[in-house]
Amino acid sequence: MSVKSLTKSLAKHLHHHKKSEPDVYILSLPRTGSTLLAEVLNTDSRSKTASESFALNKDNTRLLRKYFDKDFIAERYVDISEAHFQLMLQYFILLSEGKTWNSYYWSDFFTPNHHLNTRRTIFKTHRVTYYFDDLLRNFKDDFGLYLIRHPVSHSLSRLNLGLSTYIDLYAEAKKIKVMLPPGAKAKIAQVNAGGSDLEKFVVSWCLENYIFIKKYQEDELPPNVFSVFYEDLVLNPEQTLKDICHKIKMEYKDKMLSIIDLPSSGIVHSTEETEKQIAAGNKNYLVNRWKESLTSLAEEQVEDILTSFGIKIYLD
Repeated sequence: MSVKSLTKSLAKHLHHHKKSEPDVYILSLPRTGSTLLAEVLNTDSRSKTASESFALNKDNTRLLRKYFDKDFIAERYVDISEAHFQLMLQYFILLSEGKTWNSYYWSDFFTPNHHLNTRRTIFKTHRVTYYFDDLLRNFKDDFGLYLIRHPVSHSLSRLNLGLSTYIDLYAEAKKIKVMLPPGAKAKIAQVNAGGSDLEKFVVSWCLENYIFIKKYQEDELPPNVFSVFYEDLVLNPEQTLKDICHKIKMEYKDKMLSIIDLPSSGIVHSTEETEKQIAAGNKNYLVNRWKESLTSLAEEQVEDILTSFGIKIYLD
C-alpha cells in the first residue's frame, strides 16, 4: 500500500459521518462559481463535501469503475439508460452515507473547514445538470441549488481556457429536443455553420442550462430546488447567503460572508489579475469585466441567440 493510500485509510477512521440533515446538491456548469459556493456552505461544522463526484481524474475514474461500466464514464451525462440512472442515484446515496469516498473529498483535508464529525453532504457536481430535476425528485428530503452565471461572462471564461462546447450533444438530447422552439433550432444550425467562437459558447450555454431555464421561467422547478445567480452571490452576498441558508435549513454564520472576499482555495484556472481583484474586494470586476471586451455587434448577436431560445433571464 502506498503512503498516500495508507494515509487516507488511517484518516477515514478519524471521520464519523451519519446523515441526519438534508444534503445539498450544487448543480452548475464549470466556471460558474460552484467552488466558491461549496466552500461557503462547507463552513457549516456539520457538513462534508463531495466535490466533482463524476470527475475524470485517475483516482476518481478508478472509483467510478467500481459502480459503472467503462462505456458509461463520460464528460457529460445525457440520455443515459434507466439502469445507469439508478446506479447514479445509488452512487450518490453511498457518498451521502459515507460508505464510499470520491477522491476530491481529500482536497480540503488540511483546511480549517474539513470536519471530522458530519451529518450532511455538500455535493458540487457539473456533469449532471441535465438530470437536476430527476435527481432532486428522487432525493425529496434533500435540496438542490442550481447556480447560473451570465452567458457572456461564462462563455468568455470557458473560451479563454480553451474548453469545449457541447452544442451537438445537447441539441440532440431527447429532453431538450422536444422543448426547443423552431427559432432555436434554426439558430443552432446557423451558429454551427459559421458563427463566431463566442456565439458557439453562448449557444452551448443555452443548451446546457435549457432544462433549468425553461422550468425556472415557467415556475416549474421542483419544490426542493432553488436558483442561485452568481451575480447575486458576488454583489449581494449577505442577503443571498441568508436566503440560501433559510431554504436549505442551514444556520447562517458571518464566517460564510468572509469567504466571499477571499480567493477560492480551489481556484486552478483564475488569472493572477482575477485573484488580485478578489483579494481587493473589487466585486464589480468579477461580475462585469466581460463588458469591456464585448462589441456592439457581439452584444446584438448574444441577445438574438437568447431571444431565439426564448430565454428572458439576463435580457434587459
